[in-house]
Amino acid sequence: MKKKIVYAILFILAIGLGYGISYAWKSFPLISAYGAKIMCSCVFVAERTENSVHNQELGSFPISMGDFEVDREGQKVTGSVFNLAKRVAIYREGQGCTLLAGESESSVRSQPYYAVPKPFWSQDTVRWPSGNILNDSLLNLTTSRKIQEMITYELESEEKKSQLTHMILVVHKGELVAEGYGNDHEQETKHTSWSMGKSIISSLVGLQVDKGVMSLDQKNLIPEWSDERSNISLTHMLQATNGLDWVEDYSGVSDATRMLFLKPDAAAIASAKPLKYEPGSFFYYSSGTTNIVSKILRNRLGEEKYQRLPYEDFFHKIGMHHTVMEKDASGTFVGSSFVFGTGRDWARFGLLMLNKGNWEGEQILSEEWVKFATKSTPVAPIGQYGAQWWLNAGNQVNPNDKLYARLPNDAYYAGGFEGQWVLVIPSQELVIVRLGYTPKDEFSINDFAAEVIKIIEKS
Repeated sequence: MKKKIVYAILFILAIGLGYGISYAWKSFPLISAYGAKIMCSCVFVAERTENSVHNQELGSFPISMGDFEVDREGQKVTGSVFNLAKRVAIYREGQGCTLLAGESESSVRSQPYYAVPKPFWSQDTVRWPSGNILNDSLLNLTTSRKIQEMITYELESEEKKSQLTHMILVVHKGELVAEGYGNDHEQETKHTSWSMGKSIISSLVGLQVDKGVMSLDQKNLIPEWSDERSNISLTHMLQATNGLDWVEDYSGVSDATRMLFLKPDAAAIASAKPLKYEPGSFFYYSSGTTNIVSKILRNRLGEEKYQRLPYEDFFHKIGMHHTVMEKDASGTFVGSSFVFGTGRDWARFGLLMLNKGNWEGEQILSEEWVKFATKSTPVAPIGQYGAQWWLNAGNQVNPNDKLYARLPNDAYYAGGFEGQWVLVIPSQELVIVRLGYTPKDEFSINDFAAEVIKIIEKS
């Protein structure tokens, strides 16, 4: 009897040990890489302290198991778990942080870089929206104060502090009527996009479609797609209906996390996937899709034009002077997830869309493109997706069946992991930006925006 008990205990211990080894083998590299990348970007791009990042983005289990060493002189961060599975992210001026993911540091640092000088004029001498001098609000002072009180409550109240809201900005009729910053973030702090970057990629494609360089109907998008994937069009890619076999999951090692944190070429990982559905027949949200589109842009434009495109033809034209697109180790912009910009920069992006692509008299994006980007893809069940923008359009049969019950059906947004929002509501002439670190999605954009609308309508 005693032997049986001993054998049973040994069996259980063996299973536990096996599970532990399996978990470490799969998870430790991901923890190391994720933490190294986040720490690198938050320290070198966002210019935050190591303690701030440890206490917020890297403070939860299992990421808190990792050790993330910042080398300021070498401009890099090394992540490890119990000194195992070391992974390195490096910082390059103007290019943000990049995970080496198996590539050598020297080869990545030696990649050609085509810098675009920032505009020579200071935004502090120019009026909003291109600059930072704020005009008199079109709302009365009482209304602005009420919205400001809402923002302060989200940032400072004991009830809301655990949600770690970093910044909120409200733009109404083109005017920045209220803004607030907290939890180690200020007006000049650059903030991660996560999946809001998808909407940036959409706009960069729009610039090329408007010029006739690319076509929404074009197929044969990737040289390796000589099979049935050759029928995937650019529209299918933008609307997330390409049909590729992909798993978008961030709870552990998956297609998405392997692409972002463990491999040097994000687009290559995604484009290697086989077809699961007929193109255009099924909607499935995919970060891999966006990175393939980013690579398609790179292939079409060539290296110099591709690197200069976001800054020269887009960001600098609309006052997004503090925005940085980060690259993977192959040199492609990780448009699905890694764009850093200030709160005001993100607000300017939303305002451009609200104004149907027009920026102070210059048509940056065509009205036709903005309309396409914010039109529901036919196979999205409740009209919830356009061309890399989330929509609140609702079910065609029942418009009340929509993502956010309290918001108008014309609302749309760039949304990102952990509570990133650039919300545009044309019928209210409203843009709301909310950025933070809220893994449990505790912050309700539905309720916050609905209350802002109530205040505006009463003014």
